[in-house]
Amino acid sequence: MRRVSLGLVVVLAVTLAACGGGDDSVQVDREDPVIQTSSEGGFVPVEFALGQGPRYTVLGDGTLIFPGVTTLEFPGGLVPPYLTAQLSESQLNALLAMIDDMGLADIVDETDDSAGNFVADASTEVIRYWDESGEHRYAVYALGIEENTSERNAAFLELVSTLDEFTAQTSGEPYQPERVRIIAGPGAENADFPDLRPWPLDEEWGQWQTLANGWQCRVYEADVLATFEEATQATTWEMPEDGFDFDPATLLVRPLHPGEPDCPS
Repeated sequence: MRRVSLGLVVVLAVTLAACGGGDDSVQVDREDPVIQTSSEGGFVPVEFALGQGPRYTVLGDGTLIFPGVTTLEFPGGLVPPYLTAQLSESQLNALLAMIDDMGLADIVDETDDSAGNFVADASTEVIRYWDESGEHRYAVYALGIEENTSERNAAFLELVSTLDEFTAQTSGEPYQPERVRIIAGPGAENADFPDLRPWPLDEEWGQWQTLANGWQCRVYEADVLATFEEATQATTWEMPEDGFDFDPATLLVRPLHPGEPDCPS
């Protein structure tokens, strides 16, 4: 295992001390993601699964991106709120020590699904870590179940709990994304909250990607968010005649975090 220390500067000099000894200096861009956690799957509607973003993203300069507070009222706003806050160098290094305890630098892509033998319909918690050798992904089905809390999974839980505590103590600032993901699927007008609107954007339809479930996905620049400011979760959209096969459509609009793929696989 190795310890990683990041200084809060424009380009970060990172000293990696391996257990066998010796130092190797590498360069990490301050705007690149370092850690990202998310939940996947579980017994949830397709709209929730496709519209859900990462729980936490930590950048190389200690910037933390996380979901803002949402109300239980329906219909809420179409675009979910995200916030940013600044971790101190000591807080960032504490997180990286937990990454070290998990041994993530030695993993390419690994999933612990041992809890699948005794738990049904739970979510899979995923952590992604980036270093000079690329991306490392570790996933745990039903994280926190006592039967599968290994030392690695305990460190995962500690990392998430540490971030939970930090975000509970900060109000944060609104997150200004560079990219916005829009996913379109079959829609139906809500009789209790009728809100049918014309499709608001000019399109070249061939730029959309078809997902495995037949829904369509595309990434836009962040300026499209202003188009959807007054739309809600109940809003449905009339599609152009040369657009999708479904009309009206449901839209899922979400700011993307650094490190996220354009569209879900």
